[in-house]
Amino acid sequence: MRKILYYCLFLLSQSTFAQDKTLRFEDYIYEQNIKTVLLYPLVGDAGDASRTLNPPVIALNDSKNLWLEFDDLNANFEQYHVRILHCTYDWKQSVLSEIEYMPEYNDLVLNNYQVSRGTKIPYYHYKIEIPKVLLSGNYLLVAWKGRRKDDIIFSKRFIVYESQVGAFGTIRQAQAPSKYKTHQQIDFEVNYGNYRLMSPRDELKIIVRQNFRWNRTVRNLKAFSVNESASKLEYRFFNDENVFPAGNEFRFFDSRSTNYKGQFITQIKRGKEDEMWIYPQNNRSETAYIESNDFDGSYVIDNREGNEASVDADYIYVTFGLKTHELENNNDKVYVNGSFNDWRLDKNNLMNYDNNFGGYATSILLKQGVYNYDFVIQKADNSIDESYFEGNFGETQNIYEIFIYHKPVTARAEKLVGYNTIEFNKRR
Repeated sequence: MRKILYYCLFLLSQSTFAQDKTLRFEDYIYEQNIKTVLLYPLVGDAGDASRTLNPPVIALNDSKNLWLEFDDLNANFEQYHVRILHCTYDWKQSVLSEIEYMPEYNDLVLNNYQVSRGTKIPYYHYKIEIPKVLLSGNYLLVAWKGRRKDDIIFSKRFIVYESQVGAFGTIRQAQAPSKYKTHQQIDFEVNYGNYRLMSPRDELKIIVRQNFRWNRTVRNLKAFSVNESASKLEYRFFNDENVFPAGNEFRFFDSRSTNYKGQFITQIKRGKEDEMWIYPQNNRSETAYIESNDFDGSYVIDNREGNEASVDADYIYVTFGLKTHELENNNDKVYVNGSFNDWRLDKNNLMNYDNNFGGYATSILLKQGVYNYDFVIQKADNSIDESYFEGNFGETQNIYEIFIYHKPVTARAEKLVGYNTIEFNKRR
């Protein structure tokens, strides 16, 4: 019955996507049969499951390349192509022509594929190495099938940077008394050295991102002070311009085995398709903060019973449950969320209230691995409340990135001239 329902939803989604495949300059999957799209720089062992935790950010002169992997649950071979688009700092298509940023013809054919082995839900696994680009900046990788470039299956962002400008900073709990226990503040400085700037305060565009999430950014920061003799810009503020909600450590579960219960798995049902249930969760917003290591909302693909998780990890229906009262406003919606869903709130991760269960529940088809997730509310006015069930704790261990963009006078697009990551760890 579940397979029939999934097939019906798949046909419905196919007809819906066929009507509107307008390119979106963000991480987005346009077809329901495409799953587990991973884009990452290969650091270390290619067989290490944790390799995909590295965000798709790479230095222009780095010897390592980005790798793209994804699955097609149609279980039939398709000829897929990939194209790379150069973007502005605010993720719009730039005016650059392909010959200005691509060293070769901008049509990559995915010839490297494998058929899943021993899985109950069959799929084709595709993999390709992404070639170097010639310029730093923002890029959108677009994949399509067949000969039609408008038949898009997914889009994925990646970033290439230069180290011409340095960024150094610290993360601390917010200095405002009202936010000290719930928010984190990033204070940093930019050292531009011999890099030529006519008006340092105005020319640089700064973006700060939390936990590799594009829905958690601070933009358009202007330097608090400029020290031209030292070629230094200071970004220290007093009106919360550089403050982020701290959130909480992410919840997680381990679905790597279908023979044994991994962490936070309460039940496994073997059948034509396997099913798993996560231990029912509770509201954490009013409990004490508990320190734990997490993936900052991300996930890794792995399979304890196999040798090559990319092709022998199965897809499993994972049921999430949140024990709580039903929300008073019927127009408010509850979602389970994480990077597995590109932080997108849609029908795929929408939860429904179940009176028998006494809370919200949903089942999602996910590839075996270890996943981070949390619960969020989308209110009737479309605002997002991630603290209602999770809370905000100033001690939460988060990672922050600083992106420094600049458009030289003679350039036709911005360059990413500086990049750095800073971790907040209360134990340090």
